[in-house]
Amino acid sequence: MYRNYDELMKEVLSHTGKPKKAVVAGADDEHVLEAVFLAQEKGFAYPVLIGEEETVTRMVRELGFADRPYEIVSCDNGVNSSEAAVKLIHDKRGDFIVKGKLETRELLKPILNKQTGLNKNGFITHFGLMQIKNYHKLLAISDCAVIPYPTLEDKKKIIKAGMEALQKLGCEKPVVGALCAVETVSEKMPETVEAKALEEMAKEGEFGTGIVVGPISYDLATRKESAKIKGYDSEYAGDVDMLLVPQMVTGNVMSKIWNADSENILAGCLIGADIPIVLTSRSASMSEKLHSILLCNILS
Repeated sequence: MYRNYDELMKEVLSHTGKPKKAVVAGADDEHVLEAVFLAQEKGFAYPVLIGEEETVTRMVRELGFADRPYEIVSCDNGVNSSEAAVKLIHDKRGDFIVKGKLETRELLKPILNKQTGLNKNGFITHFGLMQIKNYHKLLAISDCAVIPYPTLEDKKKIIKAGMEALQKLGCEKPVVGALCAVETVSEKMPETVEAKALEEMAKEGEFGTGIVVGPISYDLATRKESAKIKGYDSEYAGDVDMLLVPQMVTGNVMSKIWNADSENILAGCLIGADIPIVLTSRSASMSEKLHSILLCNILS
């Protein structure tokens, strides 16, 4: 697993031929335009902008990118630009989708369409990848944005999708820590029962070469010293590649706490569909948008 985003970016750029096409649905968004053109400047994205042509062209010019190579696909006001994005992907004119100025539900509606969409697997989840201060490698986290209360079956699918993403990132034997408040199984805490069930599934080969450890608390999953103090005997303590959160709110709160520290780098995208999708908050930093585009470059 890469230690940080600098290593990851160097690896991407060392193997980059033609930059991958980032299809921006709803390109009349200043911050998204800045991020996708910065990704182009760094060498890992080519902007394909969907929106009302005159408006997008004016914004590109005002931002100082008019002399850059890019493509505009005109989409009149009132028309869902995500429909055009899906068509571009089907036509092999794009590699991944970036959410611009449109509501998430509008972005996902054409993607999830059973007849014409991009969801052959029938399951989409959010995948975060963080560079956290004092952790020795990049750390993934499960769904912080899509599935509020995942069932055991959902968690199986989330783990499989997350492990597949980690393997694309070079992690051949992903280790997932199924987070709980305690390390013991208690019927009063259903997430601990499910965490143990997932650990057993992994032992039986349900996740291929991947490993699940659980139930496990955050401190034990990320710090070997804490495991020694508590007598938690696991070779994977303090060395997990991904955190499986029991509910969306847990991951959402954790990510916002990490994001408050400027030394941390957060990125995320939707996985499980035919292509990855950059889905960040409109208030997300330029760094988060840029690194999310980088992440989609690798996963596409």
